[in-house]
Amino acid sequence: MNKYHIPVLLQEVLTNLAIKPGELYIDCTLGGGGHTFAMIANGAKVLGIDVDDDAIAHVREQLASELTLDGQELTIARGNFAEIEKLAATSNFNSVSGILMDIGVSSHQLDIAERGFSFQEGPLDMRMDQSLSVTAQDLVNGLTEKELINIFERLGEEHAARKIARGIIERRKQHAITTTIELAELVRRSSYGKQAIHPATRVFQALRIAVNDELFVLEATLPKAMSLLVPGGRLVVISFHSLEDRIVKKSFEAFEKNGLGKIITEKPIQATEEEVLHNKRARSAKLRTIEKI
Repeated sequence: MNKYHIPVLLQEVLTNLAIKPGELYIDCTLGGGGHTFAMIANGAKVLGIDVDDDAIAHVREQLASELTLDGQELTIARGNFAEIEKLAATSNFNSVSGILMDIGVSSHQLDIAERGFSFQEGPLDMRMDQSLSVTAQDLVNGLTEKELINIFERLGEEHAARKIARGIIERRKQHAITTTIELAELVRRSSYGKQAIHPATRVFQALRIAVNDELFVLEATLPKAMSLLVPGGRLVVISFHSLEDRIVKKSFEAFEKNGLGKIITEKPIQATEEEVLHNKRARSAKLRTIEKI
């Protein structure tokens, strides 16, 4: 199971959810099932939500091979977690003791070049839900220079946004940009000096967020998740970049100010050096928890 996706901050998730055996929980991002199966092992009954058909198929295979599970502990729902209220109602998870949101790209999505999330040779796709009609290629080749600059600055916090956008426009005059390798190399040539991370990281992040409308979905889902919690229930969110973490932090502060919840994590919990050594994706993870009053 871990070869598909290594769950980040696993023990911290379990500790913050404070699972009570036999009670209902929701994993908004089922992924490879790592968090979900650990929650079940601690006595939870889980509704696992995901838009990725590959992830759902993988978890169903794992479920079939787990001798300790008979399927009663896990309900799988395909959909965007923005639809959490509807998906929860359909599955009889209307009042739950905990909800986990692990935001971002899974290890599997990064490893499969055809999904277009990484710098491997592949199509410029980046859709988490493969039924979406707009891909990263559509944005790169269809947006104006001004629109590209806006996306790279706003969603990627990219300092060389103008230079990169200009480079894309010039390349488009020759031919359409269709692969991750070509875009990554174009961005590298347009970036300033040496960087600690791959020069195209922020541009790829910006395009992925735009394709999947991630920030809007996150901001819209947090109050819905709070509404599903029973008093004393906990919402745990793992984010991977400052834009997401800012939304979570401000939303939690608003919930606490309005008397809806109590923030459990005064500061975000981050991975230990040992975890980062075994899973580099964990290095940017931040976990925040709020308990419903």
